[in-house]
Amino acid sequence: MAAADPIDQVLALDLAARGIDGFCRPGGARAAARSLARGKRVILTTGFAVGPGMAETDGPPGAAVLGRAARLLGKSVGYVTDDVAAPLMEAALKALGEPVEMVVIPHTEAAAVARERIARDRPSHLVAVERPGRAADGRYWNARGESVGAWNGPLDALFLKPPRGLTTIGIGDGGNEIGMGNVRSRFLRQGPLARKISSVVRVDHLVVAGVSNWGAYGVAAHLSILARQPLLHTPEEERKLVTACVEAGGVDGLTRRRVPTVDGLPLETHMAVVELLRTLVGGRIRGGSRS
Repeated sequence: MAAADPIDQVLALDLAARGIDGFCRPGGARAAARSLARGKRVILTTGFAVGPGMAETDGPPGAAVLGRAARLLGKSVGYVTDDVAAPLMEAALKALGEPVEMVVIPHTEAAAVARERIARDRPSHLVAVERPGRAADGRYWNARGESVGAWNGPLDALFLKPPRGLTTIGIGDGGNEIGMGNVRSRFLRQGPLARKISSVVRVDHLVVAGVSNWGAYGVAAHLSILARQPLLHTPEEERKLVTACVEAGGVDGLTRRRVPTVDGLPLETHMAVVELLRTLVGGRIRGGSRS
């Protein structure tokens, strides 16, 4: 039996005790990276409003880091989000010094306008990082089982019937995000709340992590190994990313407090995860390994 991938082991850290071990997908980040490495045009979408005017700090940092990695590899990169999450996405990109190539859509018109963007740009890849995916009843739910459809545009519609040639990637942590339809049968075993909130939206490549940002970082880590080029951000940049999102109005998705934490975990934890991934990537690059 092949040894477990250390990057997978980092992504599977369930420090918030959300029970992700039941639906983790080993190899998901590596497969997503290999697919992205072959792509040319990438569009990323993110943003999860857990309440009115409360977009969470999980998602935009991961999208910004993964988008930067793709850009550094020569891909054309753009971002699509709704008006609720847009301030966080803009803040995350600026924190990394990235160009703000972002389409902001009123959440009431999200699906139609986003489809027009996809048809115009014809991307090779569409990536969702911590973005709500509809449940079996067609509604959107947060982790508490509260309806959040009024504050999140239906951008998951882009993933339901993607045009031919478009590869879809979903990154999530709670079962209610775009892509979690791939593991819905496993998630349902967790009880009535899981059955209520679980997304039915499937993707070509699913990445599950203890925190969705970490899942995006894991894909960037594998891109680094494939390219033999360090593409991950630094722990200090992680601090800037999360702080910038909070200053832009972001909240912790679990506590709903406007403080620099993500999913109830202190900033130092996220910085440590980034440093660990950087160490793993550096060792693989120096050792001549390819993802």
